[in-house]
Amino acid sequence: MTTTRTPRIPPLPPAQWPPVLRSLLADSRQDGPGRENLFGTLAHHPVLAHAWLSLARVLTHEGTLGHRRRELIVLRVAHRLDAPYVHGRHRVPAEEAGLTGGEIDATAADLAVHPWQPEDRALLEAADLLAANSPIPGGLWDRLARCLTPEQLVELLVLAGQTATMCTTLNTLRTPSDRQPSLTVLLERDRCRGAGQCVDVAPEMFEQDASDGRVTLLVPDPDARYADEVRFAADLCPSGAITLVDHEETAHS
Repeated sequence: MTTTRTPRIPPLPPAQWPPVLRSLLADSRQDGPGRENLFGTLAHHPVLAHAWLSLARVLTHEGTLGHRRRELIVLRVAHRLDAPYVHGRHRVPAEEAGLTGGEIDATAADLAVHPWQPEDRALLEAADLLAANSPIPGGLWDRLARCLTPEQLVELLVLAGQTATMCTTLNTLRTPSDRQPSLTVLLERDRCRGAGQCVDVAPEMFEQDASDGRVTLLVPDPDARYADEVRFAADLCPSGAITLVDHEETAHS
């Protein structure tokens, strides 16, 4: 795996993202943490970011391949392109899709080290070739066509290409992996009195609406570098509208 270096284009903090990008992040909370630096990198080009993330949402939430197949392709392409950000980011979704820890690890190893089922093996072989921009031979295509519909075959090719593009972009820009969040922020906007103290101490996390003065939460799952500011903001809130769920305390209880 490549080592982390200074990013060539540093990800923008959430306070500098366009509203539509923050909305996309909030709407995809079910995809789990680990996307802030990805979104912050795309935020340098908002129009492209919106188009890119719209495609990603179709592949993730409206695709026909199924979760397990999708994660196998993403993990394998990320491995072949030496993209630790993408491979690490997809470990949790892969587990939720039913892959075991051993299978996830095996996506980053020689295919012979794990007894893959025939369909899984065909998908992984295809991912290897697509990641290298190599043609898929007739025999492998026939194996894929026996288990996938034409719609799914098209989706497989687009998914591999989309994953490869993101891997190449993040690798070239040296985008670092996100630190894992230590807490989740909950905001009861109806209780907000518009004091704005949270915005003053944690502008990356909160934004004050110019129309009604109430505060909007920008990032519900901040990574650890913002933990102190968010805790201070919650302490300062005069209406008690900010609640924190501390994952570190939960893990140790």
